Amino acid sequence: MNLHLPLMVCFRVTRYCNARCGFCLAPPDGAHPPAAVLMQRLDWLSKQGVRVIHFCGGEPTIHPALPELLAYVASRGGGSRLTTNGIALSERLLPVLRSAGTQVKVSLHGDRARHDALVGRVAFDLATEHLRCLLRAGIPTSVQTTIVSDGDWVLDWMADFCLTEGVRQLSILPFIPRGNGFRTQGEYGLTLTQRTALREHVRRKRRSLQGRLDVRWLDFSARPLHVVEADGRVVLEGASESMDTLLCTIPGETVARKRFAIRPSVTS
Repeated sequence: MNLHLPLMVCFRVTRYCNARCGFCLAPPDGAHPPAAVLMQRLDWLSKQGVRVIHFCGGEPTIHPALPELLAYVASRGGGSRLTTNGIALSERLLPVLRSAGTQVKVSLHGDRARHDALVGRVAFDLATEHLRCLLRAGIPTSVQTTIVSDGDWVLDWMADFCLTEGVRQLSILPFIPRGNGFRTQGEYGLTLTQRTALREHVRRKRRSLQGRLDVRWLDFSARPLHVVEADGRVVLEGASESMDTLLCTIPGETVARKRFAIRPSVTS
């Protein structure tokens, strides 16, 4: 098999989560592999030339082996990133993030009322408290915000929040209809006009805050993303599950049938 992977991949350590985001790109599906399996996958990715592991989920911080996985990547000379909803931050995790030089993104989606409504639980205070813990520990930490319909004000609110808290980078993600978002697109979806206006708003904000806050447009629908799924599949993810391409299954693993169809890609 002739498989070409980028230097960085999204590595789903679990499809469990401690939130219930209505726009979630990777909602819970029961996949929660043990540490030994995840270590084997990391070894395989290293042999494929992958140098940076972006730990994601589900919610990666709820996997008890995450500190060991981060340390394992660092011990082999690799880099790591972590995207988290910020709800859980164990005492074991913080020093490992620091020693591994992991770059962390905390997902926040507006003020307390907006954020808690979108993630389906009381979470804003925990997420902001843990964001501040990460910043105090000297861990490179940024914020990412998903914008859904009726969220024109959220960009300005989040930019002010980041400036107040000393966050140096804010990534704006427009809603895309995959995962839970496929079901909720009638409620959360952005029209083409709204997406265009939001992107222009991001550009203006980026220019006005240059040197103070790095405001970025991060659209997962613009280009496919290489993902190692929690069930062992390596997938090129598009804007929706119907646009996904199955690249391979990590050797030695058996994958349960999924609820959604994936177009196979033959490589040799």
